[in-house]
Parts: sequence; structure tokens; C-alpha cells
Amino acid sequence: TSYGRTRKPPPPMKTSKADRISHHLPEEIIEEILYRLPVKSLLRFKCVSQSWRSLISTKQFVETHLQHSKKIESLTDKRIISTCKNSSKSSPGRLKACSLSSLLTEPVTRAVSFDFFPLNSSRDIVIVGSCNGLISVLVDVCRFFLLNPSTREFKELPDFFTGTTCPKNLGSISGYGFGFDESSCDYKVYAVFTMTTPYDRDVGFPSKSVARVYSLKADSWGVNVFFEDRWTIGQGKFVSGKLHWINYYKTKLKWEIVCFDLTNESFGTVERPSCMEGCYIPRLGVFKGCLCMSFDCALTVGSDILIWNKYGAEDSWSELLSISYLSVFGNSSFTRMFNRVTPLFVLPSGEILFTSGSDFLIYNKKDGCVKQRHTVDFDCDRFREAEAYTESLVSLVPDNIAFF
Repeated sequence: TSYGRTRKPPPPMKTSKADRISHHLPEEIIEEILYRLPVKSLLRFKCVSQSWRSLISTKQFVETHLQHSKKIESLTDKRIISTCKNSSKSSPGRLKACSLSSLLTEPVTRAVSFDFFPLNSSRDIVIVGSCNGLISVLVDVCRFFLLNPSTREFKELPDFFTGTTCPKNLGSISGYGFGFDESSCDYKVYAVFTMTTPYDRDVGFPSKSVARVYSLKADSWGVNVFFEDRWTIGQGKFVSGKLHWINYYKTKLKWEIVCFDLTNESFGTVERPSCMEGCYIPRLGVFKGCLCMSFDCALTVGSDILIWNKYGAEDSWSELLSISYLSVFGNSSFTRMFNRVTPLFVLPSGEILFTSGSDFLIYNKKDGCVKQRHTVDFDCDRFREAEAYTESLVSLVPDNIAFF
């Protein structure tokens, strides 16, 4: 009682919609439904109830959801990340993304800036790599970040130069790559700092290189793993647990494909295509989870793209497509003909999305037609780096890394 009056019993607690659903549907069915939802929806549904939040946050759910997203042909969880910079030296670099579905179906696609991690007035931004929905970037030549754009998590890696004798102002990060080591369930970043260019080495100038591997689990850079007689320049392409680069010999008339195994942190080589006559400027890429190679061809005045259908199997390279620069660009802009052609994604229809310079284009292999896709807010008037990735719930907290 209170002041001589009987206190009314509290009203019954309202049952949440999630609880009502759980009451009528078996837990296994609910999980199967949630596995098929996009990341954006799942992030909202974590607020529906404690049970849903716990389920969606488990390692098993994160792993199963990502594997399901990779297999299905739906474009809902697919996005394009791109670096954007104008030719002006005073213009800051930007990291932006857009929906792959929008890029393929809408008349105009608007890009969205990554505003959740500290870029400030950075001039230089490089995509180190992407894997399982995580992105690694290099900012202002020396700062490495890991990002999950979907969950808006970010992590700045420890200073690469701590524990080394390399002065930052006498060289640059010349090679890099990002991938996942399945044996230890660990995400790793490879980077090599070179104090002189390959040309300096060719003409006899001494050079010093330091390469290290960052482990997300250990949150630290390891010891020097640089292979003295090989050069890993630019972005290493991650396929089958290894990073891959084109390695030129001194004369640049001969080359090989160098790989770095993230498990045992050792170098090796892999098979190169045998049908390379009349071709030059080979470039590596990743397409449908396979290693691919694009190169300019003097005979066709275009770009041919080969794909390694079965990793490690001899003679499993096959032609993916051959694009004639004249048929794509005509004679209106001769300089555009020699922009880098990079395949990004294959559509369910068989058409292929690729970049050339600062343009996004779709190529139809059946009739050879090319359609340009229009974008706004990418703020780019020169060649851009771009990668397709699948959104995920993968965490940057080492204890929450799911097994894949």
C-alpha cells in the first residue's frame, strides 16, 4: 500500500516482434532467413532483441552469412570501392564507394565518401587490398588502415618503421598486399619499404629494402621477410592464400609471376600463361575468385584478359575476353586507348564490368558492345583504383574473427 491505497499491478510487458516470430518459427528457420539478408538490414536487426543481437554477432553466423553472400548471384551485398583524386596537387585524395547494383541498373550512380576514419587532408590514398569485406588502405605513404565499410569499423595499424633503421624520407612503400591466412585464421598485411628504385639498383647504386608482415591477431609487424632477388611492386593480388605480383628482370624483356604465401611467409613463383606472343605490359587481377592477367596486344590494338581457372593446374589459363580499343573508344580520344583495362565483376547475364582510366564500362562479349556507366561525386579526372567487394559483418577485433 501507499498512502492507504492499493498499488495497481504493473502492466504486462509488451512482447517484441522478434519474440513473437521466435515463438511461431523454429530457430533454424529464423537463422536461414537472416543469412539471406543484406548487411545493412542485419545491423538494424541487432537492435530488435537481445537474442537476435547475440545470434548475428556470433562467429558462426558471420562466417555462414559471408559464404552465402559470395555464392549467390544477387548484387545486394556487392559494392565498388575506389580511390578518387584530381590532377591538382593541392587536391586531397578521397576513398569512395558505390552500390554495384546501382552502377549496373541506374542511369546515374552517386558515390559515397568514407567519412568514418581520419583521412584529414591526406593527399595520397592507395588500396592495399580487400578480403572478406575488409579493406586495407595506405594513407600518405606510411599509414596503414584496416576498414570494414559496412560496419564502419576502422583500425590504424602500428607504425611500420618501428624497430627498423629505415628513414621514412629516403624511400617509399613500394609493394603491398592484404589477405587472409586460413591456417591461423588471421588477416595479414604485407608491405615492403625500398630506399631506392629498381633503376638505381640496375645501374649499381646500393639499395636497402625492408619487408614486413602485419598480423591482426598479434597486432604487430613481424621481422624482415624480403626476398633479395625479387621485386614486389604495387598491389599484390590475393588468390588461394597467396599474394601475387609481376616480377620483371633487369632488362624488362622477361618476367615471371611471384607469389608470397601468407601461411609460411615465403616466396615462390607460379605458372605464367604460354600464349603471350605479341603481348606486353602484363597486369594481374582477381576475377571471380581466380587469378587473371590482362595485357596490351600489338596485333589487335587492344587488351586481352586471361583467367587461371584452376589454381596450380598447368595449362588451365584460358581467354576471358579480348577488347579492341578502337571498337571501344573509336578515334575520338587516342590517349584513352592506352588506359589500363581492369575487369571488376561478371554479371549474371555474362556481361563484364571493367574500368578504363576513370571510366566504368560494361562489355557484352556476344556483340562486342560497350556501354559506359555514369557516376557523380567520384571527383576523379584521371586513372582510379577500383575493386569489387562483398559486404560482411567481419570484425576487426581479433577475438571475434570468424573462421573461413
